[in-house]
Amino acid sequence: MFASKNSITRRYKKLSRLHTTIHHKTNFFPGQRSGEEVQLCVRTHWVRRAIIFSHFILLGIATPGGILYLLSLINFPFFVQLILNLLLIFYLLFAWLLTFIEFIKSEMTLLVATNERIVDITQVSLFDQQISETNLDRIQEVSGHTHGILRTLLDVGRLEIQTASGEAPLVIRFVESPQLTARKILDIQKNSQQQRRTSDFRKREDDQLHGRKGENLSQEELKKMRGAEVKNHSRQRKPDQSV
Repeated sequence: MFASKNSITRRYKKLSRLHTTIHHKTNFFPGQRSGEEVQLCVRTHWVRRAIIFSHFILLGIATPGGILYLLSLINFPFFVQLILNLLLIFYLLFAWLLTFIEFIKSEMTLLVATNERIVDITQVSLFDQQISETNLDRIQEVSGHTHGILRTLLDVGRLEIQTASGEAPLVIRFVESPQLTARKILDIQKNSQQQRRTSDFRKREDDQLHGRKGENLSQEELKKMRGAEVKNHSRQRKPDQSV
């Protein structure tokens, strides 16, 4: 009749996973490894979406409205007006499709910094996603750049990550507070290196302790072996003394 405690916990876990997936929280991303913790998640600024929306107003609303107004001033034959109306409809569909693709690209582009690596998820086109990653140890330089009066006032700029491979730097545009984001990535790298050093130091200490325990055990075994040899030698000498 009543649901058991295990079934309730299972349902709660499923609902929490669904809530995490829907709201795009920063504790999960495609290709995440087991035990990997997300430290920073960088998305494009709302300025990028505002630019896309302004382009849509200019190309999808203002331009077709002007074309319709000009066509209304000229008396074309019915066949010519039909062809022009069809061309205008195709133009509107193309403008809306292009706006939708640009919006999807801006929403699906993401930079994730974990305690092990940097993952760049770039939506190249509607059905083309590019994922590149680099370890934190290979990062040499992280810099943020802001150009222009409007971008300086809105604190929006470009983030560049230079790796040790000598290839072109990883560039992420329309990043909020690029200098602060660069400093956070460098702090994540520093903390990861410190944690790795402490773990290596603890591992060395454990190895030394195990080695010392092994030496103590070997000394005890030697003492036992020497005691057994002494007892055997004394037993062999007792019959000679009685004779």
